[in-house]
Amino acid sequence: MEKLECFIGLFWDVNLSTLDKNTHKRFIIERILKYGRPESIKWLLANYTDQEIIEVVKLSKTIDRKTANYWAIHYHIPKEEVLCLNRSYLQKCFY
Repeated sequence: MEKLECFIGLFWDVNLSTLDKNTHKRFIIERILKYGRPESIKWLLANYTDQEIIEVVKLSKTIDRKTANYWAIHYHIPKEEVLCLNRSYLQKCFY
């Protein structure tokens, strides 16, 4: 991935040289949405379309409720369409 220095702390558990922004798109978007700082969010918005980010926000099972709620508000996504904000989904999870 380009600009490796701003991602080192975000992807502590993977080898950055093997991370591909197209192949691992969902993983990268989820991680940056959850843990990203302003510079990585700026990179995210410049490298992925709004539709790609919205898709991840709607379907992700790994982003937390606070993150999902923020991005749902940002993109005007109805909360009913965000999987991790859906009460029936939450009842099936074990924490």
